[in-house]
Amino acid sequence: MKDFIKQLIPPIAKTLSEYSLKYGWKGNYGSFAEAQQKSNGYDAAPILERIIYTTQLFKKGEIAYERDGIIYDKPHYHFPVLSSLLWIAGQNNQQLTVLDFGGSLGTTYLQMRPYLQHIQKLQWCIVEQAHFVEKGKQHFEDDILKFYPTVEACMQEQQPHVLLICGVLQYLPEPYVFLTNVAQHKIPYLLLDYIGYHLGEDYDRITIQNVPPDFYGVEASYACWFFNKTKLYQHLQQYYDLQYDFLDDYDTYYLELERFKYEGMLWKAK
Repeated sequence: MKDFIKQLIPPIAKTLSEYSLKYGWKGNYGSFAEAQQKSNGYDAAPILERIIYTTQLFKKGEIAYERDGIIYDKPHYHFPVLSSLLWIAGQNNQQLTVLDFGGSLGTTYLQMRPYLQHIQKLQWCIVEQAHFVEKGKQHFEDDILKFYPTVEACMQEQQPHVLLICGVLQYLPEPYVFLTNVAQHKIPYLLLDYIGYHLGEDYDRITIQNVPPDFYGVEASYACWFFNKTKLYQHLQQYYDLQYDFLDDYDTYYLELERFKYEGMLWKAK
């Protein structure tokens, strides 16, 4: 009887029940600056303190996984990214230097570390906001994991094989300018992960992502892009050749009433 009743529920009612009217991605703003003015950003002190706490727990093995200060009850192994990194290491005699742009305090590194033990020379370099770099050096830096305030500072000391951008590109004020500038460094591979696309035919959509207090202890919000896939690919094709793309996970997310999934891709520098 319950299954029969479910079949009678209109699809729109189910859709409305699966996303919050207050939280999630909202709006369609004329500029990133406008959306930033109406959000409180990612650099609030409680967020950083929360991420320090959860990353320390993850590093010590006291929790299964964390991302952005959120604790998970089971490990999240992102195998498309892992297989890409292992493939790149294989092209370089089992040596791998990763420039992890926006890599927090080492979430992806700690996630991948058990599967990278056999790599003969591993260097994981995180480029982050200044206050993350300060705390990263203080609490997490070691012989493998390093923290830098800019891509340029990292490039002065390291020769990365791959630039990893995981769930970060959509939060940059000028993502296309960033991609153009970083391409000039000629890092051999670009691995983009967790990119959200919207269904608009010819434009990128700017929204605000509203995060409930369950995650950080305070409500947070930040400006966020949803890209037009064709537009983003055409921009990247000026500097890279696409090797392959992939679906990040099978969960469905909502940009208001518009469904989307996160995707990733590996590019090779021309």
